[in-house]
Amino acid sequence: MKKRIQPHIRLGEGDVAKIVFIAGNPDRIPKIAAKMKDAEELAYYRGLRSYRAFTPKGVEVTIATSGMGTPSTGIVIEELAKLGAEVFIRIGSCGGVNPNVKTGDVVVATGAVRDDLTSSNYAPISYPAVATPEIYIALLKALKDLLPPKRIHAGIVWSTDIYYDQREGNILDRWTRAQVQCVEMESSLLFVFAQTKGLQAGSILACDGNLHSDPKGEQTDESEATGEQHPLLVEAVSKEIEAAVTAVDKLFASK
Repeated sequence: MKKRIQPHIRLGEGDVAKIVFIAGNPDRIPKIAAKMKDAEELAYYRGLRSYRAFTPKGVEVTIATSGMGTPSTGIVIEELAKLGAEVFIRIGSCGGVNPNVKTGDVVVATGAVRDDLTSSNYAPISYPAVATPEIYIALLKALKDLLPPKRIHAGIVWSTDIYYDQREGNILDRWTRAQVQCVEMESSLLFVFAQTKGLQAGSILACDGNLHSDPKGEQTDESEATGEQHPLLVEAVSKEIEAAVTAVDKLFASK
Protein backbone atom coordinates (compact mmCIF):
# COMPACT_ATOMS: atom_id res chain seq x y z
CA MET A 1 0.00 0.00 0.00
CA LYS A 2 1.05 3.59 -0.58
CA LYS A 3 2.40 5.48 2.40
CA ARG A 4 2.48 9.16 3.33
CA ILE A 5 -0.64 10.02 1.32
CA GLN A 6 -0.73 13.82 1.08
CA PRO A 7 -4.09 15.29 2.14
CA HIS A 8 -4.77 17.55 -0.86
CA ILE A 9 -3.01 16.09 -3.89
CA ARG A 10 -3.79 12.52 -2.74
CA LEU A 11 -0.42 11.18 -3.88
CA GLY A 12 1.90 9.03 -1.80
CA GLU A 13 5.41 7.59 -1.77
CA GLY A 14 6.50 6.44 -5.20
CA ASP A 15 3.99 8.60 -7.07
CA VAL A 16 6.06 11.77 -7.55
CA ALA A 17 9.03 12.14 -9.90
CA LYS A 18 11.95 14.48 -9.24
CA ILE A 19 10.73 16.69 -12.09
CA VAL A 20 7.26 18.23 -11.95
CA PHE A 21 5.24 20.27 -14.42
CA ILE A 22 2.55 22.37 -12.71
CA ALA A 23 -0.38 24.19 -14.30
CA GLY A 24 -3.19 26.16 -12.71
CA ASN A 25 -5.91 24.76 -14.95
CA PRO A 26 -6.75 21.07 -14.30
CA ASP A 27 -7.91 20.75 -17.92
CA ARG A 28 -4.36 21.53 -19.04
CA ILE A 29 -2.91 18.50 -17.23
CA PRO A 30 -4.05 15.86 -19.78
CA LYS A 31 -3.01 18.21 -22.60
CA ILE A 32 0.52 18.24 -21.20
CA ALA A 33 0.42 14.47 -20.71
CA ALA A 34 -0.68 14.00 -24.34
CA LYS A 35 2.66 15.47 -25.51
CA MET A 36 4.50 12.72 -23.62
CA LYS A 37 4.65 8.92 -23.43
CA ASP A 38 2.87 6.32 -21.28
CA ALA A 39 0.71 8.90 -19.50
CA GLU A 40 -1.28 7.70 -16.50
CA GLU A 41 -3.69 9.63 -14.31
CA LEU A 42 -2.83 9.17 -10.63
CA ALA A 43 -5.32 11.34 -8.75
CA TYR A 44 -8.10 13.90 -9.19
CA TYR A 45 -9.24 15.35 -5.88
CA ARG A 46 -10.58 18.80 -4.98
CA GLY A 47 -9.84 19.95 -8.53
CA LEU A 48 -6.18 18.92 -8.21
CA ARG A 49 -5.37 16.54 -11.06
CA SER A 50 -2.11 14.59 -11.32
CA TYR A 51 -0.51 12.41 -14.00
CA ARG A 52 2.67 10.41 -14.43
CA ALA A 53 4.27 10.51 -17.91
CA PHE A 54 7.62 10.20 -19.66
CA THR A 55 9.42 12.52 -22.08
CA PRO A 56 10.47 11.24 -25.52
CA LYS A 57 13.90 10.42 -24.04
CA GLY A 58 12.41 8.59 -21.09
CA VAL A 59 12.58 11.13 -18.27
CA GLU A 60 9.79 10.55 -15.75
CA VAL A 61 7.70 13.64 -15.00
CA THR A 62 4.82 14.31 -12.64
CA ILE A 63 2.19 16.68 -14.04
CA ALA A 64 0.07 18.37 -11.38
CA THR A 65 -2.57 21.07 -10.96
CA SER A 66 -1.52 23.96 -8.77
CA GLY A 67 -4.86 25.77 -8.74
CA MET A 68 -5.19 29.54 -9.12
CA GLY A 69 -3.00 31.79 -7.01
CA THR A 70 -0.20 31.39 -4.51
CA PRO A 71 -2.18 29.92 -1.57
CA SER A 72 -3.32 26.90 -3.58
CA THR A 73 0.07 26.60 -5.29
CA GLY A 74 1.81 26.67 -1.91
CA ILE A 75 -0.18 23.67 -0.68
CA VAL A 76 0.51 21.67 -3.84
CA ILE A 77 4.26 22.30 -4.11
CA GLU A 78 4.79 21.65 -0.39
CA GLU A 79 3.11 18.26 -0.72
CA LEU A 80 4.95 17.41 -3.94
CA ALA A 81 8.31 18.34 -2.36
CA LYS A 82 7.56 16.10 0.63
CA LEU A 83 7.28 13.21 -1.83
CA GLY A 84 10.59 13.95 -3.58
CA ALA A 85 9.97 16.66 -6.20
CA GLU A 86 13.16 18.64 -6.89
CA VAL A 87 12.46 20.56 -10.11
CA PHE A 88 9.27 22.57 -10.73
CA ILE A 89 8.35 24.03 -14.11
CA ARG A 90 5.18 26.08 -14.32
CA ILE A 91 3.36 25.80 -17.66
CA GLY A 92 0.84 28.58 -17.33
CA SER A 93 -0.88 31.60 -18.81
CA CYS A 94 -0.57 35.34 -18.32
CA GLY A 95 -1.80 38.75 -19.39
CA GLY A 96 0.55 41.10 -21.21
CA VAL A 97 1.83 44.16 -19.34
CA ASN A 98 4.48 45.13 -21.86
CA PRO A 99 2.39 46.50 -24.78
CA ASN A 100 4.33 44.19 -27.11
CA VAL A 101 3.21 41.01 -25.28
CA LYS A 102 0.02 39.99 -27.06
CA THR A 103 -2.40 37.08 -27.29
CA GLY A 104 -0.55 33.99 -28.48
CA ASP A 105 2.89 35.17 -27.36
CA VAL A 106 4.91 33.22 -24.80
CA VAL A 107 6.92 34.66 -21.90
CA VAL A 108 9.78 32.88 -20.13
CA ALA A 109 10.21 34.36 -16.65
CA THR A 110 13.64 35.37 -15.37
CA GLY A 111 12.14 36.51 -12.07
CA ALA A 112 8.95 37.79 -10.51
CA VAL A 113 7.57 40.83 -8.70
CA ARG A 114 6.43 39.52 -5.31
CA ASP A 115 3.00 41.16 -5.16
CA ASP A 116 1.72 38.26 -3.08
CA LEU A 117 1.58 37.37 0.61
CA THR A 118 2.18 33.61 0.54
CA SER A 119 5.84 33.85 -0.47
CA SER A 120 6.52 35.86 2.71
CA ASN A 121 6.00 32.59 4.57
CA TYR A 122 9.40 31.52 3.21
CA ALA A 123 11.46 34.72 3.07
CA PRO A 124 11.02 38.47 3.69
CA ILE A 125 9.83 40.62 0.78
CA SER A 126 13.37 41.93 0.19
CA TYR A 127 14.40 38.40 -0.88
CA PRO A 128 14.39 38.11 -4.70
CA ALA A 129 12.18 35.70 -6.62
CA VAL A 130 14.27 34.42 -9.53
CA ALA A 131 14.13 31.41 -11.82
CA THR A 132 16.87 28.81 -11.78
CA PRO A 133 19.19 30.00 -14.59
CA GLU A 134 19.64 26.57 -16.18
CA ILE A 135 15.87 26.04 -16.34
CA TYR A 136 15.19 29.51 -17.75
CA ILE A 137 17.89 29.15 -20.42
CA ALA A 138 16.71 25.70 -21.50
CA LEU A 139 13.07 26.83 -21.77
CA LEU A 140 13.97 29.90 -23.81
CA LYS A 141 16.27 27.97 -26.15
CA ALA A 142 13.65 25.30 -26.79
CA LEU A 143 10.96 27.91 -27.42
CA LYS A 144 13.09 29.68 -30.03
CA ASP A 145 12.85 26.55 -32.20
CA LEU A 146 9.04 26.59 -32.03
CA LEU A 147 7.84 30.19 -32.45
CA PRO A 148 8.96 33.28 -34.39
CA PRO A 149 11.06 35.78 -32.40
CA LYS A 150 8.30 38.42 -32.22
CA ARG A 151 6.12 36.01 -30.23
CA ILE A 152 8.80 35.18 -27.64
CA HIS A 153 9.57 37.34 -24.61
CA ALA A 154 11.76 36.97 -21.54
CA GLY A 155 12.04 38.99 -18.36
CA ILE A 156 10.36 39.89 -15.09
CA VAL A 157 6.75 38.87 -14.53
CA TRP A 158 4.32 40.42 -12.03
CA SER A 159 2.88 37.82 -9.66
CA THR A 160 -0.17 39.04 -7.77
CA ASP A 161 -2.76 37.51 -5.45
CA ILE A 162 -5.44 39.78 -6.93
CA TYR A 163 -7.21 39.18 -10.24
CA TYR A 164 -9.85 41.94 -10.00
CA ASP A 165 -7.62 44.68 -8.62
CA GLN A 166 -9.37 47.48 -6.69
CA ARG A 167 -6.29 49.11 -5.17
CA GLU A 168 -5.74 52.84 -5.45
CA GLY A 169 -3.17 54.22 -7.88
CA ASN A 170 -2.25 53.05 -11.35
CA ILE A 171 -0.40 49.85 -10.50
CA LEU A 172 -0.43 48.69 -14.12
CA ASP A 173 1.40 51.82 -15.29
CA ARG A 174 3.99 51.36 -12.54
CA TRP A 175 4.94 47.88 -13.69
CA THR A 176 4.74 48.86 -17.36
CA ARG A 177 7.30 51.60 -16.76
CA ALA A 178 9.46 49.06 -14.94
CA GLN A 179 9.58 46.88 -18.09
CA VAL A 180 7.60 44.01 -16.58
CA GLN A 181 6.51 41.60 -19.32
CA CYS A 182 3.24 40.19 -18.01
CA VAL A 183 1.02 39.49 -15.00
CA GLU A 184 0.20 36.08 -13.53
CA MET A 185 -0.47 34.57 -10.11
CA GLU A 186 2.00 31.85 -9.10
CA SER A 187 5.63 32.30 -10.20
CA SER A 188 6.82 34.49 -7.32
CA LEU A 189 5.94 31.84 -4.76
CA LEU A 190 7.33 29.04 -6.91
CA PHE A 191 10.70 30.79 -7.27
CA VAL A 192 11.03 31.74 -3.60
CA PHE A 193 9.94 28.29 -2.44
CA ALA A 194 12.49 26.60 -4.69
CA GLN A 195 15.34 28.94 -3.73
CA THR A 196 14.77 28.60 0.01
CA LYS A 197 14.43 24.80 -0.19
CA GLY A 198 17.46 24.18 -2.41
CA LEU A 199 15.28 23.15 -5.35
CA GLN A 200 14.98 24.35 -8.96
CA ALA A 201 12.17 26.21 -10.71
CA GLY A 202 11.19 27.82 -14.00
CA SER A 203 8.07 29.35 -15.50
CA ILE A 204 6.82 29.55 -19.08
CA LEU A 205 3.60 31.45 -19.79
CA ALA A 206 1.23 31.73 -22.76
CA CYS A 207 -0.37 35.16 -23.13
CA ASP A 208 -4.17 35.35 -23.30
CA GLY A 209 -4.52 39.12 -23.77
CA ASN A 210 -2.88 42.46 -23.03
CA LEU A 211 -4.03 44.56 -20.08
CA HIS A 212 -3.56 47.80 -22.04
CA SER A 213 -5.14 46.92 -25.36
CA ASP A 214 -6.92 43.55 -25.22
CA PRO A 215 -7.75 42.47 -21.65
CA LYS A 216 -9.36 39.08 -21.15
CA GLY A 217 -13.01 39.59 -20.22
CA GLU A 218 -16.47 38.11 -20.38
CA GLN A 219 -17.51 36.17 -23.48
CA THR A 220 -20.83 36.67 -25.23
CA ASP A 221 -21.21 32.88 -25.10
CA GLU A 222 -18.93 29.96 -24.27
CA SER A 223 -18.33 29.09 -27.94
CA GLU A 224 -16.73 32.46 -28.66
CA ALA A 225 -13.08 32.11 -29.73
CA THR A 226 -11.60 34.23 -26.95
CA GLY A 227 -9.77 33.40 -23.75
CA GLU A 228 -8.78 29.73 -23.61
CA GLN A 229 -10.50 29.17 -26.98
CA HIS A 230 -8.54 31.79 -28.92
CA PRO A 231 -6.65 29.98 -31.72
CA LEU A 232 -3.41 31.83 -31.04
CA LEU A 233 -3.58 30.94 -27.34
CA VAL A 234 -4.32 27.30 -28.13
CA GLU A 235 -1.20 27.27 -30.31
CA ALA A 236 0.88 29.07 -27.67
CA VAL A 237 -0.11 26.58 -24.97
CA SER A 238 0.85 23.72 -27.27
CA LYS A 239 4.23 25.30 -28.01
CA GLU A 240 5.02 26.10 -24.36
CA ILE A 241 4.31 22.48 -23.45
CA GLU A 242 6.63 21.28 -26.22
CA ALA A 243 9.31 23.68 -25.04
CA ALA A 244 9.06 22.43 -21.46
CA VAL A 245 9.30 18.79 -22.53
CA THR A 246 12.29 19.54 -24.78
CA ALA A 247 14.02 21.49 -22.00
CA VAL A 248 13.63 18.61 -19.56
CA ASP A 249 15.09 16.15 -22.06
CA LYS A 250 17.99 18.50 -22.71
CA LEU A 251 18.76 18.98 -19.03
CA PHE A 252 17.96 15.63 -17.47
CA ALA A 253 17.83 12.80 -20.06
CA SER A 254 21.47 11.83 -19.53
CA LYS A 255 21.33 12.06 -15.72
